[in-house]
Amino acid sequence: MADHSADWALPCGRTEAELLDVLTDSAPPELAEHVRTCPHCQAELAELKAVWAPVRRTAQIPVEPPHGLVERALMTVRGVRGGLGASPVELAQEGGALRIHPQAVVLLTRQLCAEILARHPGVHLRGCVGDADEVQVDLAVRYLLPASLAERIQQDLAADLRDVLGAGAPTVWVRIADVEPPG
Repeated sequence: MADHSADWALPCGRTEAELLDVLTDSAPPELAEHVRTCPHCQAELAELKAVWAPVRRTAQIPVEPPHGLVERALMTVRGVRGGLGASPVELAQEGGALRIHPQAVVLLTRQLCAEILARHPGVHLRGCVGDADEVQVDLAVRYLLPASLAERIQQDLAADLRDVLGAGAPTVWVRIADVEPPG
């Protein structure tokens, strides 16, 4: 079998890349016509077909998304887009009040949670939804990590939000939504 690691030219001057275009039906008509009559291209194309046959078969196998992927994606979108009707958080400042949109509160919560989780290997953020009044954080934890870790993360997250937002910090709920196999 030929070496397919480099784009070398056949005796007729055609390259493997051009033959791959033929194989994927994206070659210009003049190349397709040349390949039909060229013994060098036909031989190389036969080898390429044999090499690519398992890839083509695998590509045609339907793949189901992992369990819960769609729900997690929608929860994330709702978390960022949600809270449209909620009142903003107002922080009193010198000269007036700073209004923080509920979506910004959710994004802030997500960022602070990511910083906290960086200190806890084996714990991953699965979702963060809510508004300026209440935020729910879903975690995935590696098997055998203590369940009390969620409570500790909830306390740390609530404290960090209070540091940033003061009395306007939302109530935080942290739950373990998934358990992953040991690493």
